[in-house]
Amino acid sequence: MKKLFAGAAIIDVTPQKPMFLHGYPNVGRTSEGTNDPLYASALIMDNGEDQIGFCAVDVIFVSKEITYRVREYVQQSIGIKGENLMISASHTHSGPVTVTDIFYDPMVPEADPAYVQFLVDKISKVFMEAFKNKKRSKIAITTVDGTGVGGNRHSKTGAIDPEVPIVVLKDFDTDHIFALSVVHCMHPTVLHEDSKLFSADFPGYTRKYISEKLGGDVVLLYQTGPSGNQSPRHFIDSNTFSEASRLGYMLGQRIVEGVRKLNRSDYQDCLSLHIRKSQLDLPRKKFMALADAETKVAFVKNKLDTMRLKGEPAAEIRTVECDWFGAEENLKLAKMFSAGELEKVYKALLPIEINSIALGEVHFVFLPGELFVEYSLAIKKNASRSVFVSSLSNGVLAGYIVSEEAEKEGGYEASNSIFPAEAGTLIVKMVDEMLRG
Repeated sequence: MKKLFAGAAIIDVTPQKPMFLHGYPNVGRTSEGTNDPLYASALIMDNGEDQIGFCAVDVIFVSKEITYRVREYVQQSIGIKGENLMISASHTHSGPVTVTDIFYDPMVPEADPAYVQFLVDKISKVFMEAFKNKKRSKIAITTVDGTGVGGNRHSKTGAIDPEVPIVVLKDFDTDHIFALSVVHCMHPTVLHEDSKLFSADFPGYTRKYISEKLGGDVVLLYQTGPSGNQSPRHFIDSNTFSEASRLGYMLGQRIVEGVRKLNRSDYQDCLSLHIRKSQLDLPRKKFMALADAETKVAFVKNKLDTMRLKGEPAAEIRTVECDWFGAEENLKLAKMFSAGELEKVYKALLPIEINSIALGEVHFVFLPGELFVEYSLAIKKNASRSVFVSSLSNGVLAGYIVSEEAEKEGGYEASNSIFPAEAGTLIVKMVDEMLRG
């Protein structure tokens, strides 16, 4: 086993002009300033035999096109295999449009080609800076409990995956921590449509806390695990920056405590690096008849109006409001499906790319799209080794991959999806095979 060399870097990717803030349906939001910068953070690991790179970006989505362009440029520039570079979106809803909206929401503009190019350039640059910063390093991997930093957005007692893995990198010579990479299964959506400032949401405050406690030069890669049905909704008092700060600091405190509990013996300076990559086609969803889709919109809207008149709790109203948004999206999708317009979307998204990266005995799986947390739990349950899942990586899926139960219930996420729950089962099966290989 060869000695480990690693490098990290961070770069600002905040738009330089006002832009539409992407994330919430049926509302026009144009940025009026910046609360906290949006960043792309990169980590390169090299053991002399293999080189692997992670990049976490404070945007809502990273498309296959962006991924391809970055990989191609970085490979041509510094020689690292482009296919060994993983790019993950944090999924902040307080950042710019980065991909085409397939649902044709009239409020959402096309992604600005100039910003997309800016983003490609910045992600490429931060990978190359991390590569340039490589030094003899030590690595440790631990976990902390993220319970309470958000949860299931349908029920406080619903399924969650609170396990937050932390990859810690230290300078071999000075013992100084220079990078952390974490995965948390949670929508970064404390801030809602009334906020008009660029922000990484609560993960931005997690980064701030870690900088304050471990050093301003510590690079944090914040990745979002399967969290299609996870959000802060039932765990905050308001959709404000103060609540984003509270949640972000709560997570940051747990991360710092976990890092400080590590002993010298927990670190190793030699590490095996392995990557497995697969392509997977997914089945198309069968949509309901247009008349049924129209009836569903009317039914959910009536339910929402009744709840508002009765003054039901805000969190419960928000859940049904989202169901209404989903019913409207389902009607749009049913119309597109009926007209044969969805096939071009499927062709653009499929096949999906699945990656399994082994850092020693610990595996990190990178999947595109927004999967329900049940799929993260299923992958872990089936695995005979430590495994963690980063979603929203190297591509998009234009909606959610919901659980079978959610598909039967037909709520917001199930309505706002172009793939059936069967797709999630197939993804889990493919990951199982990759981990056994």
